[in-house]
Amino acid sequence: MTGREAVRQPEGATFNCLWKPDMFLTFAAALLAAPAPEAPSAAPAAHPKLAIVDEMAPRLLAQYDVPSVGIAYIEDGEIQFVTHHGEQEWGVDAHEETLYNVASLSKPVTAETVLRLATRGEVDLSMTLADHILEDDIKDDPRAQLITPRLVMRHRTGFPNWRFETDGVLKFIRDPDTDIGYSGEGYEWMYKAVEQATGRDFERTAKRLVFAENDMPLTSFTKTRDFRGRLAVPYKKGMSVRNAVHEDEMVASDDMRSTPREYARFMIDAMEGDDVSPELREEQRTIQHDFRAKSACKGEDRADFCAPASGWGLGWFIFDYGDRKIMEHTGGDFGEAALAYYDLVNRNGVVILTNGADGWEVIRRLAVALDDDKRWQEYLMEDWG
Repeated sequence: MTGREAVRQPEGATFNCLWKPDMFLTFAAALLAAPAPEAPSAAPAAHPKLAIVDEMAPRLLAQYDVPSVGIAYIEDGEIQFVTHHGEQEWGVDAHEETLYNVASLSKPVTAETVLRLATRGEVDLSMTLADHILEDDIKDDPRAQLITPRLVMRHRTGFPNWRFETDGVLKFIRDPDTDIGYSGEGYEWMYKAVEQATGRDFERTAKRLVFAENDMPLTSFTKTRDFRGRLAVPYKKGMSVRNAVHEDEMVASDDMRSTPREYARFMIDAMEGDDVSPELREEQRTIQHDFRAKSACKGEDRADFCAPASGWGLGWFIFDYGDRKIMEHTGGDFGEAALAYYDLVNRNGVVILTNGADGWEVIRRLAVALDDDKRWQEYLMEDWG
């Protein structure tokens, strides 16, 4: 046996090999020549805004009676941190895999799916939806022949938001492409027409073209086994709020479930990726019709915080300040509120999801803490109307 083999013998074994002086010197030299083990690297410093959010969030949740909030913060085109506070349901803390009803934040995902199909030449944004599917309510109205995906995504269909506003019957409340009128009904028609045009299930297409490409395994329009134990339960004080979970048939404009991190991944890819042609991306980010949502931004005497130009692009609302171009969408149902936005110039953004009816009060204050632009801060805090 060699000396090295001898030292591996169990206790009590016989050593019948002697070390010679030259062997000892050789061994010592080898030890001295060996590189010293690396010291463990220090953990990266937490983002300074994380501490601010973590201090504010619990206080805001208590103040506005909102069960929980999940926040993803984006800087330089990358997710810097994700944090959660409160409870997704009674006695269960919100966590990294908590699935929120993102409400109308479903619409940008639907729009992105259609844009990716259009890039592949499988659909056209100018195609007539009525050529593929047409509801009986409007089959005799010639204006139905004017509706295209482009008008849907710019909210110029002429439909109400939902047909319950017109006595449960789908009807036009204005002529198409004459004014902006936010409409979920348009999105529902569009996704069904795209299904007919491609011959493929729309949700499976979204999962293939969007979710799978952006590491979004939990996100879904319809119920999956991953929903179990992960759903953020909607809440409104004094009300029994329905937790809208669709078993089989998706809703394209509402009720998709996602996490702050997964939605942030989607948003970054939609803003920075190349799965949509440059021509369609440019159209998506172009305001064709000026629109002012808040009274302080209407008329000639506008508040200083108002963007010089604002209006719908394809699937996103745009605030163009010149030095900032913010692509934004909000969402809200009886027991949920959500915000997502991305600045194309500075490549910063946020996703904030809540499961409370007054979640918007929490959301806008957290967004103000995360964004240093005083114009945007003031806009977020201005009352709607």
